[in-house]
Amino acid sequence: MNKLIIALAPLLSACLLTACAGIGLKEETETRGAKFAGNHLALAHCVISNLQSDNRWVIRGLQYDVRRYPDLEATEIYAYEYGSLPGTYARNSPLNPDAVFRHGPPPPKIQQYKPNADTRGDINPDYSFVLMIKRTDNATVFATLNGKKYEGDIAWEKLKACSNP
Repeated sequence: MNKLIIALAPLLSACLLTACAGIGLKEETETRGAKFAGNHLALAHCVISNLQSDNRWVIRGLQYDVRRYPDLEATEIYAYEYGSLPGTYARNSPLNPDAVFRHGPPPPKIQQYKPNADTRGDINPDYSFVLMIKRTDNATVFATLNGKKYEGDIAWEKLKACSNP
């Protein structure tokens, strides 16, 4: 009986530690919205350029899927961590030293807007944040941001800086 307890004690403690390891590690998310001065295409280009030149490796390493919706007069930016961007293969992975990279913001994909694209499977749901910039009139846009708090806060600050040169 004592040998059984001695044999099971390390196993039970390992199971307990494993079960407790995930508690409290859920990443915080946020949602924001505000009106800004500018054009949706120019603001999206400016935000991505500023994020790509940021000195924090987590931010500089983000990859982007940019979608332009002429029917809404809007631009949507999906930011993904290394390797999470759909279409990333060994030949274009940021972790591959021999990969061929396109420098600067990616060209937007022009398409019709589809509501709830992330719940229908049209979008990889593992994005860090999604920033939608939609024209409201000739001089202003309304921007909404959903996603991880750290990356989203930085993207929001870059958007503010781009709107107020």
